[in-house]
Amino acid sequence: MATVSEYLRPATLDDALACLDRPGAVAVGGGTKVNAAASAASPASFQPVVIVDLQALPIDGIEAGEADWLVIGATVTLQRIADETRVPAAIREAARREQPSTLRGLATMGGCVATADPESELLASLLVHEARVSLAGRDGELSLPLAALLADRSLLAGRIITAVAVETGGVSSVARTARTRADRPIVAAVARRTADGRRLLAMTGVAATPVLVDAAAVGDLDPPGDFRGSGEYRRALAAVLASRALEETG
Repeated sequence: MATVSEYLRPATLDDALACLDRPGAVAVGGGTKVNAAASAASPASFQPVVIVDLQALPIDGIEAGEADWLVIGATVTLQRIADETRVPAAIREAARREQPSTLRGLATMGGCVATADPESELLASLLVHEARVSLAGRDGELSLPLAALLADRSLLAGRIITAVAVETGGVSSVARTARTRADRPIVAAVARRTADGRRLLAMTGVAATPVLVDAAAVGDLDPPGDFRGSGEYRRALAAVLASRALEETG
């Protein structure tokens, strides 16, 4: 099992990156989740974890970018995103649904991206808004599409998420199916028609992370099953929800 052996709160990115070089270092934003696993060689032993708290870093702003882009700092909380009128409505609503009210004031944008929850409507909403993630590392700054980072999370090694930029134009719609209105969706579809007429579709509950999906290939998905529904059930849901979300974008 894991135990916290040290708590660090660096004030600069350089200091934070240096802290991450330490064995067992784990970066946290709001601190709602710390992912650490026991050693396979000695599962009963305590594994020291060094907490690197990013909240003192200057990455907590929401700023207008070029054209219709908005840049959201990695330590901006979900509650602040939900309340910010410049953020697209689909992303604001997804931020509200991502965590209960008791945690929305703590959980952060960067933490949600790093966690890559396969059921995250927030990540699906970011995907259709063509989100780009900025990373800081020893080798300099890196900017890449959120879809690329979700597909290869090894890119996070030794790096810190500093911001997420989203394209704010267009019309978005969400369709979901859950066991109850308050539950996480079994499958959710988020669609967006961009200002230039392109159609984008992202889905949760059909892969290891939320993914962008070609509308013509929804029937080819191979979702994993669990106690809430088999893979076949999820694939059938995906087809219905994708059609509904796309139709509602006009």
